Amino acid sequence: MMEITVHSDDLAVSVGVPTPVFPARVLTPVLGLLTELSVARYGQTAVLRGLSRRERAPETISAL
Repeated sequence: MMEITVHSDDLAVSVGVPTPVFPARVLTPVLGLLTELSVARYGQTAVLRGLSRRERAPETISAL
């Protein structure tokens, strides 16, 4: 599911069309996985700040 959602966005941006909207049953676990990967890479505090207070984020947060 993560691959499909991320690559769907990549393809949509590449061809200039809107990104597909996925149902919550698909998007919720994907966002959970991406959040977990981000926490593993940057730490809990950095992800918390990146999601809640952009001006306090130490850097750009990316799961992949």
